[in-house]
This record gives sequence, C-alpha cells and structure tokens, in this order.
Amino acid sequence: MEKAKRSPQERRGAATTARAAALRLLLRIDGGGYSNILIDSLMQSGELPEGERALAAYLVRGVTERRITLDYIIARLASRPLAKTDPDTKNILRLGIYQLAYCDRIPAHAAVNETVALARQSSRGFVNAILRAYQRTVAEGEFPFPEKGGKNKTARYLSVRYSVNEPLCRELLAAYGESRTENMLRAFLEPPPLTLRVNTARTGRDGLCRELEAAGFAAEPTDASPWGIRTSGAGLPACLTGDTPTAFAEDEAAQLAVWVLDPRAGERVLDACAAPGTKSISAALEMEDRGEIVACELHKNRLPLIEKSAARQGVTIIRAVCRDSSAPWEGEKFDCVLCDVPCSGYGAVRRKPEIRYREPAESADLPALQKAILSASAEALRAGGTLVYSTCTVLPRENEEVVGAFLEGNPDFRADPFTLPDGTFAPNGMLTLTPDMPLGTDGFFICRLVKSDIA
Repeated sequence: MEKAKRSPQERRGAATTARAAALRLLLRIDGGGYSNILIDSLMQSGELPEGERALAAYLVRGVTERRITLDYIIARLASRPLAKTDPDTKNILRLGIYQLAYCDRIPAHAAVNETVALARQSSRGFVNAILRAYQRTVAEGEFPFPEKGGKNKTARYLSVRYSVNEPLCRELLAAYGESRTENMLRAFLEPPPLTLRVNTARTGRDGLCRELEAAGFAAEPTDASPWGIRTSGAGLPACLTGDTPTAFAEDEAAQLAVWVLDPRAGERVLDACAAPGTKSISAALEMEDRGEIVACELHKNRLPLIEKSAARQGVTIIRAVCRDSSAPWEGEKFDCVLCDVPCSGYGAVRRKPEIRYREPAESADLPALQKAILSASAEALRAGGTLVYSTCTVLPRENEEVVGAFLEGNPDFRADPFTLPDGTFAPNGMLTLTPDMPLGTDGFFICRLVKSDIA
C-alpha cells in the first residue's frame, strides 16, 4: 500500500499535519463551532490526504467527547490552574492525553513527540512534562478518578468518568438510579450506528441489504423498525446519494415514532415541528403517498429543506408551512398528529457531543414550550384521532411530566398502550429508549395519545 512506501519522515510529517488540523478544529469548537459540521467540512475538503483527514476527525471527535475527563487528568497533573492555561496549550494537552489514554493504535512516543511539536517553543517544556507525568502515573495502574459514595460524590465520579456535566448526572441519577445511569452514560460514549430508513416506494429492505453488502458495507435489518437498516463501512452508501436515493439516514428510534403514529393512506396528518422533514417523509411513504401531510416549521428559511428532501425521496403529499406550533390551532382537523417537540437533545449526545456539556438549567424553559406545542397540536386532532408526542431527550421533565400535565388538563385524551414489532411493550403508552437498551438506539421518548371519539 502507498502508506507503507512512505519514509518515516513523511509519516511523521503527515501525523503532525493531521494533529495540527485537529487542533485548529478544536479551537473553533471552543469558540462555538459544532464538531459534526466542522468534521464533515474537513472530510469533504481536499486539505489533507484521506488517511490524515480521518485521523484528524477521529482526534477531534474523541477530544470533544472526553473533554471533562481530559481536563480532570490535566488539572491533577499540572502545577498551574487549567483556567489560566491559554486555549492553544489547553487543547494541545487534551490532544496528547487523549492519544495516550484512548488511542491504542498510536504509539506513545508518537503521541508525545508530535503533540509537543504543536506547541509554541515557550510551552513545549510544560506540555512535555504533563504528558510524561501521565505516562508515569498510568504505568503504576489506572489513573485515579473520584470515588463514588453518596449522591454528590457519585455524580462527580460519573461526570469525570464519562465526561458529562455534573448537574446532568445528578438529574439522571434521580430519574434512573446509579446502575442504569452509568450504563446509559457508558453507551453514550460508543460510536452511533448509521441507520437508514428505506424508501419503500423505490426498493425493499432485503434487496437494499444485499446491495449494500455487494458494495462492501455491513448491513442488517433493524430489530424494531420494519423499514430500517443498520450499516457500516467506508464512505457514504450510494443509496443515500444522487437525485433518486433509495434510503435516508434516520435513527431507528425516530423511525419508531412514525410507526407508533401509524398514519394510513388517504388520511390528513399534521407534523407540528417538521424540519428537517424525515418523519414527514417516513409518514408519506407509509401512506403510499396518498392523503395530505402538513409539515409545520417555525423558521421560514428551513422550509426549502423539507421541500427538497421530500422531492428527492419522490413524495408529493407534504405541504411545508411556516407556523408557530405553540399558537392555538384554527382550521380543519387532522386524523393523526406528530408532535416531535424541540428539546434538550440529551438523547443524541453520541451524534452531537457538545450537548453533554450543556447543563439542564440551560433548558429549564423547554417544558413550558413543549406543553404549549402539545396543547395546541391536540386542538388540531379530530375526535378519535391519534397523537404521538416525542422527543430526543431522556429527561422525565420533558417527557412523562409534560404528558402527565397535559392529561390532567385534557380528560378527553388518554395514553394508549403499544407494543413495538420486536416485542418491546409500553403498557402506559409511554416509552423511553436509551442506547444501553437492546435496540441500541439514540435516547428517545415516544408517547401515543388517543382523543375520545365523542365530539
């Protein structure tokens, strides 16, 4: 292979370039950039050879996911407070410690030498000393993390061990207990699968699995969604590209929200918070592109995203409208309503690692908005119709508590039990999925509500 023919000097230069690119992106993330967008931009650029881009992306993703853990280690080893360390040096140290702690395939000497080379001359001694101190510490055993014991100590331990902000750990402990919380946080550090939603108007799931395998991808049907495929491999599958794709990317949990809604051909469906439009498209496919879907979006500039996505998938019954879905509904009623509300997003931390650093207090006003959207959406539902309330968070105050408050004030609605195709049962009509569960989906909440058929 070409890589094997390079000289040691070339390989060393390539590694330095990859680390320099990673450092540049980490500094932009510190300034408010989003890691997934920056990584996608890097991977699509011709800035570096493909292998070096992959290394840079791997380092950026890993450092972003493990930042609290890395900062804890650095603070324990450094003689100066981390807050007084300049951003360049801080991120260089994060890069170095991450490679030493989590990158088994990168030789320790390369991790140290190439990382130190990124630093300014005046900081190289400091960076080298911290990295060498880490090596000496772990040579005697695992790096010492905080101890468990009591609610606050356990929250601190989980925060450092799994790199999630401490207030969120406390809230999860209160909701799920220690064992379930730790399992969930551990799963949040695993790479998420690429899950496809098959365009069943253009191909079948079994046939697409065979096509993916023939192209060198691993592919298997999802366990619960009848439309999903889990796949992995190098590059982007051809079924996602071109003007007539035969699938689109959507986590299995999001697919299940539409499955639970169960829209039928010829019905009128309201998608209250539709962008980017994948759930509307999924509903249109299930409806055989017969009926009507009104896809609401608050921000007018996002309407073309819904329209273009629908056109690429070949569905015609979606009508995108600019509307504040928390406003009272006035107009014709719908047979089904999907209420996939804005949320804190804590269920999606595998895909958007910055979310793990947002404290729950930052989203304290969301339940009021969610209740307003749910109440307004319920007004749009006909008697006897079905409403699905869903979020991509795992916090009960945005899920069960919102639904509970709604049901108390709306006796004409009831939660409707359901069973997923894999046998997962929601006896009270509510289901919280987390990545540590057998399905391995993102964190997601689904509730099915039915309106009394007495008008």
